[in-house]
Amino acid sequence: MIQPEEVPSGLAHFESGDEGISIAELFIIFRKRFRWFIVGLALVLGLAAGYLKFATPQYESQVSVLVEAIQRSSSFESLLDVSSSSAKIATEVELITSRSNINLALQSLDLSQYHNDDGQDYQDRSVLGNVRERVVVSTVKDTNIVKIAVTDQSPTFARDFANALASTYDNLLTGIAKNSKTAQREFIETQIPLNDLTLSRASDALGDFRENSEIIQLSDKSSMLIEQISYYTLRLEPLKLQLGEAQVFIKSYNDSLSKAGFTGILTSEEIRKDPTIASKLEELSAWKTELSMYESFSRPGAVASGLDSSSRTYVINSAISQVTKDLLNRVNVLTAGYATEANTQAIVSSLTTEVDIGVLHKRADVFTEELSQLPVLERRLSELQRDVQIYEAIGLKLREMLEEIKLSEAAITGNVTVVDAAILPTRPVRPNKLLIMAVALLLGSAVGLLLTLGIEALDVSIQNESQIRKIVGKDLPILGWIPLMKISASDKYPTLSVYNDPLSYESERFKLVANMLYNKSSRRIYTITSCAMAEGKSTIIGNVALALAQMGSRVLVIDGDLRLPSMERFFRLKHREVGLVDFVTKQASLEECLILPFENTPTLHLLPPGNAPLVPAAIFSNPRYIGMLEQLKGYYDFIIIDAPPLESASELLSISKHVDGLIITVRAGITSKGALYDLVTNLRTANVPLVGFVFNGVLASALGSYRYGYGRGYGYGYGYGYGYGYNKSKEEKKRSHRRRRGSTSWYRKRYKQDLKTRGKILSNLFEPILAFGSGASYASLDAWVANSVGTGYEDVVANPIVEEVVAKPEMKGPDDLLAFLEADSLASGKKPEPKS
Repeated sequence: MIQPEEVPSGLAHFESGDEGISIAELFIIFRKRFRWFIVGLALVLGLAAGYLKFATPQYESQVSVLVEAIQRSSSFESLLDVSSSSAKIATEVELITSRSNINLALQSLDLSQYHNDDGQDYQDRSVLGNVRERVVVSTVKDTNIVKIAVTDQSPTFARDFANALASTYDNLLTGIAKNSKTAQREFIETQIPLNDLTLSRASDALGDFRENSEIIQLSDKSSMLIEQISYYTLRLEPLKLQLGEAQVFIKSYNDSLSKAGFTGILTSEEIRKDPTIASKLEELSAWKTELSMYESFSRPGAVASGLDSSSRTYVINSAISQVTKDLLNRVNVLTAGYATEANTQAIVSSLTTEVDIGVLHKRADVFTEELSQLPVLERRLSELQRDVQIYEAIGLKLREMLEEIKLSEAAITGNVTVVDAAILPTRPVRPNKLLIMAVALLLGSAVGLLLTLGIEALDVSIQNESQIRKIVGKDLPILGWIPLMKISASDKYPTLSVYNDPLSYESERFKLVANMLYNKSSRRIYTITSCAMAEGKSTIIGNVALALAQMGSRVLVIDGDLRLPSMERFFRLKHREVGLVDFVTKQASLEECLILPFENTPTLHLLPPGNAPLVPAAIFSNPRYIGMLEQLKGYYDFIIIDAPPLESASELLSISKHVDGLIITVRAGITSKGALYDLVTNLRTANVPLVGFVFNGVLASALGSYRYGYGRGYGYGYGYGYGYGYNKSKEEKKRSHRRRRGSTSWYRKRYKQDLKTRGKILSNLFEPILAFGSGASYASLDAWVANSVGTGYEDVVANPIVEEVVAKPEMKGPDDLLAFLEADSLASGKKPEPKS
C-alpha cells in the first residue's frame, strides 16, 4: 500500500479571500448572466420612461437686467464720476429673491388668471407652491448684468412673474437708496432751527453781559485760552453732526435689509466689541491725541512753540491712514454677507468719528481747566464769546450739508434697467427627455453590470477549472472534465456513455480519465467521492471502470456507500442481499459476493454492499476488510471504491486509509466553493493521498474555458467519423447548442429533470449474475486469474475473430472495413438504428 504523500497546501489563496478575476472571466460572466444585465437596463429605462410619462412639464422664462450698485446710484459724487469700472453688486443680487421683492411681484399680478394642469388657479398658495425655489438668479462674469430665470408649469406665469420681479426689484433698490438720503436730510433740517435758537440766546447773553459789566476785552492769556477752547469746540460740533448722520444712515440701511428678509445683521456695538476693532481703535486714539497737540499750535493765530512738527505730522497722518484702512478691511470681513460699500464706509466713519470726539473732548478739558483759574468775570466773558462763535460756525456748516444732501437726494435714479424682457416659452425645459434617457441608458448599463456581478457573486457554485484551482491550488491536477450528457429513455444504461456509444464525445472524455489512471502504474486502489450527493461520482466510476476493462485491465468496483448504495441501480441490477457487509461480518466468500455487470465484459466485476450495517464505519476498519483489499490486489489491476460524501458519512476517512489515491468529483454549477474547500481541508488534515479531480457536468460553451464543439467532424480510428449528435437534424443541433448556452438556473433545472428522468428509467431492473460459481464461466477467482494470466485481454475476448479479421485480404477501402465491423458480433459499442 502506498503511504499517504504530504501534498503542499494550496488553500492559502482561497483562505485569504483574494480571488482575482481576469478580463476574459469578466466577459464570460457577462455573457452567461447577460439576461440580468438586460433586466437591470430595462428596469432603469422603464423607471425613466415612467417618470417622463407622469412628470409635469416645466417652462422657463428669463429676463436680463443691468443693475447699478446702491451707493453709485444714490451718490452725488457718482454723477461726476465718468469711470467705467463696475461696483460690486452682490448685495443687490441677493435682494432679488428676498421675501419683500417676491411678495411685491406676486401682488402686482392677477393670480386668478394662471392655472395648473388640474385647472386650479394660483390664488391658492398651496397650488402656487414655493415660488422662491423656482427662481434662479445668475450674473454675467465681470459685468453688472443679472439674469432672472423663473420656472413653472404655466409658461404664462413664468413670463409674467419674471418681468414683475424685474419691475419690483427696481422699485425696491430705489426705495432703499432714497430712504437713506431722506433720513439724512430730515435730520439736518431738524438741527438748523435748534442751532439758530441757541445762537440767538448766546448772542443775547453776550450783549447783556457787556452792558452790565465793566469788562469790554479779555486779556491776552484769556484770549489764547478762549481761542483754544473755541477751536476744539468748533471741531467737535461738526463731528457730532457727522456721527449722527452716519448712525442714521446705518440704521436706515439695516432696517431696509431686515424688511427684505436678511438675517445676521451686526449692530455698531457688536462690531465695536470685536477684538481686532477694539485694538485698532485704541491705536487710532493714541495717534489722534498726538496729532491734535501739534495741530493746536500750528494753526493760524496760535502761539508759536518753536517746534518743527511737519515731519512728525506726516508720520502721524500716515499711521492714522493705515489704521483706518485696517479698520475698513476688518469691517468688510464682518459684514461681507449683507453690507454695501457705502454701508461699510459709514460704519468706519462712525467708529473713527467717535475716536475724534473723544480726543477733542480730552484736549478741550485741559484748556477749560486752565481757564477756570482766571477771574470769574473774564472767564464768563470768554465762555459767552466762545458760545457765539461756535453756534455761528455750526449754523453755516448745517446749511452747507443740507444743500448737499438735497442735491444728492434729487439725483437718485432707478438702479435697474431691463435689457431683455422675458418672453413666452414654447418648449419645456424639464424634463429633458433626451438627457434623461441618455443618463438612464448609462445608469441602466451600470446597474445591469452590477446586477450581473452581484448575481455571479451570490452564485457560490463552481463553474470552471480556474475556480477549482483557486480553491485547492495548482498542485492537484484535474484528471479530466465530463460534458453534461443528455439522458435518453431509449438507452439500456442511461448514463453509461462508454457502453451506449463508445465512439461518442462523452465516451472519449471518460476514456481520458481512465487513461490518466492507467498511466499511474504504482497506484491500483482508488476511491472516488464528492462534496455532496448526486454530483455524478457513480456515473464516473461506472464509465471509467468500463473503459479500463475495455483496455484489457481486470477491474473491480466496490460500492462503499453503505448508507445510500447506487452502483447496482447504475448498472440496472436488482439489489442482492449478499455483498461487502456479508463478507466482512458473516464470513461469506468473495465468489458469493462478486457479480458481473455485463455479460460481454468478463473483466469488470462489482462488489455490492449487501445488507445495511448498523455502523458503516466499522466495516472499513475491520481487519477482514483490510485483508480483503490485499487479497483483491492480486486478482485485479484496478479496484475502484464508490465512497460516500464526507459531509454525509464519516467512513470516507476509514476508506481512504487503505487506498492508493482518492479522486474528488466536482459537479459544475452544483458543487459549492465552500463545500469543496472544507472537503479538501479535512482530507489534507487526515493525510489522505489525493490524486486529483474530475470536473463533471460541464456546459462546454457556457461555463468558461471549454470551447469544443460536439458535432465538428471528430475523426476516430477507422477513417470514418462519429460525433456528438450523430444522426441528428440541423434543427436539433441548434436546439442542443442553445441548451448548452443556458444560464445557471437552466442548468440546475436540467440537472433536476435528469435526476427525475433517471429515476423513472431505472424502474425496470435486471437480475444480477454471479461472476463466479456453478453457472459462471469460472468457479473461483483463482481459476479466472489463472486462465487469463499470460494471455492478455485479447485472448479472453476471442482469438479466432481476430485471426479472421486479419485473414481477409480482399477487403479494400473504408467501406469494406465499416461493413465488416458492423457485422462483427463482438464489436463493442452502440450501433446506430437503421433509418426507416
